[in-house]
Amino acid sequence: MGSVAAGAGEVKVEVVGVFEHQITLGGQEHRMPVLLLRDPAAREVRVPISSCEGLAAQISLEHHAVPRPYTHDLALRLLEKLSARLERVVVDAISGDTAHATLHVRAGEGPLTMDARAGDAVALALRAEAPIFVAEELLAAGTEDTLS
Repeated sequence: MGSVAAGAGEVKVEVVGVFEHQITLGGQEHRMPVLLLRDPAAREVRVPISSCEGLAAQISLEHHAVPRPYTHDLALRLLEKLSARLERVVVDAISGDTAHATLHVRAGEGPLTMDARAGDAVALALRAEAPIFVAEELLAAGTEDTLS
């Protein structure tokens, strides 16, 4: 896939990995999976995800072959069958334990955007080898401020 430029207020990141993060909600300790994303300046943001999204991302990061397509493989196949492609993913916002992203898709009728959970969006981008971007304000806020 060719080079895709960042949109205004976006920074290209790499997925460092899937990790567990300990947080306190309602006075109780909880562990939640997070995607660790890092920009070229070594700024990091932890994106809360579900365990299923974490598994899907980890499988892609480790280049594991699966005997049958997972949901993200199916979504990628659907895009391909519809002559569309995922151009990029942007992690837009994190609020508590919810992260939002936008899928930027190129289809026959032109560019389309779709709202998605950030974990699903990143898992799909990893499979499609599409670039991943994060809103500048998330990186500027720092990791600890996004998961509190």
